[in-house]
Amino acid sequence: MISLCALFSAGAWAAWIWLQQSLATLPSPRSDSGETLLYRYNRTSHDIFLALLGITILGLIWRAYRSGELDQEADQEVRLKQQNRPRPWLNVCLTFAVEHPFVLVLWVGYGVAMVNGTNWFFPELVGWYDGILDHHLLDNFSIRHDFIGETMLRNDYRFFPLAHQDLHVLSWFTAYVKVWMVVSAAELFAIVILSYQLIRRLSPPPTSKSLLLIISLLLLSAPATGFTFFQLIYAERVLSLCFIAFGFCYLHYQQTGSQRSQYLTLVFALLGMFFKEIGILLFVTPAMFTLIAGASGSLNGYPALRREHHKERWNLSKLESWLQAYQLELWICSLLIIFLLSYLFLSYLPSIYHGKESYGSNDIFQFVADPRCWVPAAYVIVRTVRILIHHDRVQLLDGLNVAALVYGGSLYGLVGYSGTTYMAMPVQLIAVLDLAFAWTNWIAPRLSQSLGHSAAVGGIGILSCIGWIGLEHQADHSFLSRVNTIKTKQASWLKTINKIDDITRDTKRRGQEVNLIFTKSWFRRNRHLDRFHYDRLIFLNPENDTYSIVDGINKGETYTPKQGDLLINIDKGGLGFLGQTMESFEPIYRYSKNVKNGRIYRYRGSEAAE
Repeated sequence: MISLCALFSAGAWAAWIWLQQSLATLPSPRSDSGETLLYRYNRTSHDIFLALLGITILGLIWRAYRSGELDQEADQEVRLKQQNRPRPWLNVCLTFAVEHPFVLVLWVGYGVAMVNGTNWFFPELVGWYDGILDHHLLDNFSIRHDFIGETMLRNDYRFFPLAHQDLHVLSWFTAYVKVWMVVSAAELFAIVILSYQLIRRLSPPPTSKSLLLIISLLLLSAPATGFTFFQLIYAERVLSLCFIAFGFCYLHYQQTGSQRSQYLTLVFALLGMFFKEIGILLFVTPAMFTLIAGASGSLNGYPALRREHHKERWNLSKLESWLQAYQLELWICSLLIIFLLSYLFLSYLPSIYHGKESYGSNDIFQFVADPRCWVPAAYVIVRTVRILIHHDRVQLLDGLNVAALVYGGSLYGLVGYSGTTYMAMPVQLIAVLDLAFAWTNWIAPRLSQSLGHSAAVGGIGILSCIGWIGLEHQADHSFLSRVNTIKTKQASWLKTINKIDDITRDTKRRGQEVNLIFTKSWFRRNRHLDRFHYDRLIFLNPENDTYSIVDGINKGETYTPKQGDLLINIDKGGLGFLGQTMESFEPIYRYSKNVKNGRIYRYRGSEAAE
């Protein structure tokens, strides 16, 4: 492994030096030959990357499968499960429904809310979906260029090659977005279950039956959760799933020494780190934290690096024993090298050749806090005090919190931080784990001693969660406001498109000419607008107020609007940027007076406007 990394590092260094010296002799990246060269490099390098990644993941999964037969589980519960015959899945579901009826009702209602009203009209997804509809769905199992181009052909120093590829794979099997949303709901509920299992393993028995409901209420009501999972375009969905699965498998490995969990921990880390540029921090930081804590003697199950006796010396056998004890942490840390090498070959070098500026944001260094974003910081402070004063042992959740803080700080430094948006989802996930851990380990045991009734303690926990959620909804950008905005946007886009289709079709049936004008929008000629009934499709350039025909009669020529022409606004938040041009148009349809998009106008001429 070390030799392979050294070889790739030398290759990356040599490629960078060669590229710097050859920029003057290579064809311009703006020329046809330069674009072809860059395209072929991106496709070839990413094909090699995906092949190597796929082989590695399949190899790890195979090792996990084989090692599961040989694992000597230390966990009594696992041993009992191995001795008993597995229960049919139907019995498992029935048992779950009986033990957690309120959780089941919550999940069913939440899933219905996610699916209800869902359509294809998300930003970005508008373009991807248009390609899926081509060829009448007769070539399902084919590569969709829109998904590839969004992530692997950018050349602006960004790097998230696996982002959106879950949707890419889903598009091979079904073109129904509601099915995609069901998968998104399943991912979210899997995060809830894994979070519950992780906290249960970190808590003293018996675990309260209300814990799963508490975690469900806290996680499903987070504004970041609504922002992320009620839409399909954000990589944080799969990143958060990989992160919590990584944490659960990592904890299981620490507690049992299971080789299967060791390999699965690497699988989720290897997958998750390629869904977002800074996602690597979520996986490497806990491993580094474990190395430091274990070497200092603060972590159970890991040998300390310090010598127990003054005259004790390190020898080869002690070093081998230490490396064996920390092999998983060392493997996870080595993923950082793999990530950097992948970034150099797949993004940095082609971006240098392309010469495009680095992708940026206008919200740099803005910090918009919500109550939950302070929870990991408070948890770290409390745990530090308990470790230093009360000599508590360090545990994995401490490392996950450090990872969340490092991730949030990096996010703030790159594009700013807002606790209620999709970008904060991993941090919000850790905040829920912290609150659940504090309840099961610090609060609930004391209440049990005072009240002596587990049902009453569980009720207090549930009511406290409901009160917390109620207070959150007094502020702007709450969960309900986020979801309502998403649903309203989807409904307005869909109804406006249907209205445009009705108007253009009826006008054509009357034998009248249809000239359809659009301006800056997610919808363009090759993005759904070519499905309407028109004679001319015209683009209104807002920068110089010129009209040009992009499809239909006299394609490619300039155009002068005539009375009766239609101007559509499907998705823009108002057309105020057109200025005085709008004085020549009168509204004939609007989705809602409270929504600025979803409107249709008819040209009445400059004289009528006066």
